[in-house]
Amino acid sequence: MTKKTHRRWPRVVGWTAGVLSAMAIGGTVWWQSQLNAIRHLTVRQTDIATVFIPGYNSNSWTFSPMIQRFARYGIATDAMTINVSANGHLAITRRAALNQRNPLINIIFADARNPEKQTTQLHRIMTKLYTDYGVHQINLVGHSMGGFLATRYITQPPTAQQPAVVRFVNIASGGARADSDLADFPKNIAVLAIGGNIWGTRSDWQVPLASVQHFAKTIPQAKLITITGSPLTAYHSALHQNPQVDRDIAQFLFH
Repeated sequence: MTKKTHRRWPRVVGWTAGVLSAMAIGGTVWWQSQLNAIRHLTVRQTDIATVFIPGYNSNSWTFSPMIQRFARYGIATDAMTINVSANGHLAITRRAALNQRNPLINIIFADARNPEKQTTQLHRIMTKLYTDYGVHQINLVGHSMGGFLATRYITQPPTAQQPAVVRFVNIASGGARADSDLADFPKNIAVLAIGGNIWGTRSDWQVPLASVQHFAKTIPQAKLITITGSPLTAYHSALHQNPQVDRDIAQFLFH
C-alpha cells in the first residue's frame, strides 16, 4: 500500500461512517414521524377479540410488530399467540384476558405454504377459542393469502361451537379465487379492504390494486382504502408495517 493510499483510507472510512450515521438518524426521524398516525389515537375499548391471519410463507413478524404497536399506544391488548405446528398441534401463549380492552390474537403457522391445511387448522383454532376460552365473537384481519383463509372461514358458516365474525379487514388480497366464492359472504359483516399503490403503478408490486378493488366492489358493504406512496409504505409486505394502516384498521375495528 502506497503512502498516498494509506492517507486516503481513513478519509473513506470516515466518509462512509458519516453517511451511514446520517441515514440511520434520518430513518429514525422518518419512523418516529410515521408513528404520529397512532401515537395519540383514541378508540373504543371492546371485548371482541381480533384474530390476525398471516399470508403465504409468513412468520411471526408478519403481524407481531403491528400488535406490539397497538399495545404500546394503548389501542388494544396483546392477549394471545397461537403457534400452529406443521402437524396441527396448537401451542398457545396467553398474556392477557380475552374479554376486555380489544384483545388481539396472533396466529403463526409453521407450514405457511399450504392453504388447504391452514383452512382445516384455522377451523380447529376457532373451535378451541370458542370452547376453551369463551370467545364467541371475533374480528378477522388477514394479509394476502390470509385474506383468502379469512374469507373461507366467513363464507363457510361456522358451527355452533365457533365464533361469529363481526368485522373483517382484508389487506393486499383479492379475498377469493372467483366471485362465486364470495356469493355467500354475509351482508351483516363490516368489511375494510386495503390495497397498495406504489408510485402510481396501481400495484403493491405483488398484488394488483385492481384485485383488491374488485373484492371491495363485490362485497356491497365493503369500504376500500388505497395506500399510495413509496415501497416503504405501500409495498405488499410493508402495508402491515405501516402506522397509517394501523390507524385505518384501529379506527375501523374499534370505532
